[in-house]
Amino acid sequence: MNVDLTDKKTRRIVYLGLFVFSVVFYLIWYWHDGVIMTPDGLTYIDMTSDREPGYCTFLWVFRAILGKDICLDVVVIVQCLIAGYAAAALVMELQRRFQLHWFWMLSMLVIEYGITLLNRFVAQRRYSYYNSICTEALAYSFWIFFFVSLLGIVYDRDKKSVITGVVWSIVLITIRKHMMISLGLLCLAVIYAYLRNKAGWKAIFYAVCIAVAVFAGTRFIDCVYNDAVRGVFAPHTGDSSFIFGNEIYAANKDMAENISSEENRAIFLEILERADDNQYNIAYAGEGWMGLEDHYSLSYDRIKFDTVMPVIREYQEQIGIPEDQRENHYEKIVNEMSRELLGLCLPDLFRIFASNVIHGLITTVLKVHRVLNWIALLIYMAYIALILLLAWKKSSRAVEFSALPFAIAVLTAILVNVVFTSATIYCQMRYMLYNTAFFYQAGLIMLIEGIRLRKNGEGL
Repeated sequence: MNVDLTDKKTRRIVYLGLFVFSVVFYLIWYWHDGVIMTPDGLTYIDMTSDREPGYCTFLWVFRAILGKDICLDVVVIVQCLIAGYAAAALVMELQRRFQLHWFWMLSMLVIEYGITLLNRFVAQRRYSYYNSICTEALAYSFWIFFFVSLLGIVYDRDKKSVITGVVWSIVLITIRKHMMISLGLLCLAVIYAYLRNKAGWKAIFYAVCIAVAVFAGTRFIDCVYNDAVRGVFAPHTGDSSFIFGNEIYAANKDMAENISSEENRAIFLEILERADDNQYNIAYAGEGWMGLEDHYSLSYDRIKFDTVMPVIREYQEQIGIPEDQRENHYEKIVNEMSRELLGLCLPDLFRIFASNVIHGLITTVLKVHRVLNWIALLIYMAYIALILLLAWKKSSRAVEFSALPFAIAVLTAILVNVVFTSATIYCQMRYMLYNTAFFYQAGLIMLIEGIRLRKNGEGL
């Protein structure tokens, strides 16, 4: 079969075909499983103050237009449409940029579908996120659009890609605070692009401008949203509870002496007592990093939702804090205790961080398992070896237009995502899969380039 993908009409037809096929693929899971209400789903529907505004607003728009009865079904269908468009757009972009044969182009699509198959059949929750009420249902697709913008910056030094990158970064952060990683990657891409032009001072200047624009944009949207929903021009609450949950996991009762407020000390001791009753703290973790990670991943949400929140809510009711002031009061208590406990918890926090990093790196490419862990190491070694081999065989000019910048950008994105997630929450699969397809796509494209070099007599 010979498909001329340089012809504009043919490309449009192929694009449409990929889009339709992808939408059907994603809708299959909606048809089979229906709308999946995730554990976090109701907090976005209820627009609770600790949730970012993006996904809450997305759900509210459909609820306001269609009513409560059918809105979630329409939401899921729209999420599948966006996912289908994102998959088709990425495949066509990779084909154009790296001149892929139609067979390899379809291979890129199959890799993209692999994320849904992993979520549906391998991940603990066993469902596709695109037919679920959760932030990943949008963020996975928007991350693809963001990464396409990154490629435009890295390869083409395209100003339009910088603008779209800023926009997608703001959108992603308003959906998930975890997507702050997009800002770091965007700044690194801009610095790289301008350093290629030997414009060091411009690289730093533009990176700073982008960081300010993204931070100001997300903060403004956050405050406007809260003003509209709650009548308070302020950002959402709950960011500090992530670190505090880790501290409670690592803490012991002797640390109460370091808490200056008598009220906070009593709250802390009550939290620790309940955590200990349920064996949620680090003293009950298994041996080695896998034992620690297994116990930590099971305890993390239980500490936040079943322990910290109930204790503080009970205290607020006891002293009569008005309902509209409870979120800010909750933040104040958590922030105060978090600052006072941080230094004491650092040794165990580092242990948790290190186990999270290992877990996150493995989960990005495979499932954590005593055998698969070593295979994951070999996969990373093979990926890095391909980068080094291709860099060695290509001239500096050829490197700029090869798969190498793409592959390095993906590896950087993985490291940034794993490190940031490990420092704040834990590296469960749904947080790690953002870059999984990119990793295997970049690896396959590097292999294809290696084959081309060999055919051209350059060898590897």
